[in-house]
Amino acid sequence: MRRHSNPAQPTATTGPWPALERDEPICLIDPHGWRLTGRVDAMTEDRSTVWIQLDGGRGRRLVHQQDGYQIE
Repeated sequence: MRRHSNPAQPTATTGPWPALERDEPICLIDPHGWRLTGRVDAMTEDRSTVWIQLDGGRGRRLVHQQDGYQIE
């Protein structure tokens, strides 16, 4: 993870994330400005949860919309 130089002020979303396709590039920012970057591996049907294959060989990460991340 990298700290965003100019962090947004993300807040937990109340609705689902937009539909994301497998292998689509993604960048998520947490409430502290830290970024997760990688590619979408999978998304749940209700679009509340996404698996991300992180850049740089850092593994795979499961993120739920209520974790406070915003899509950049």
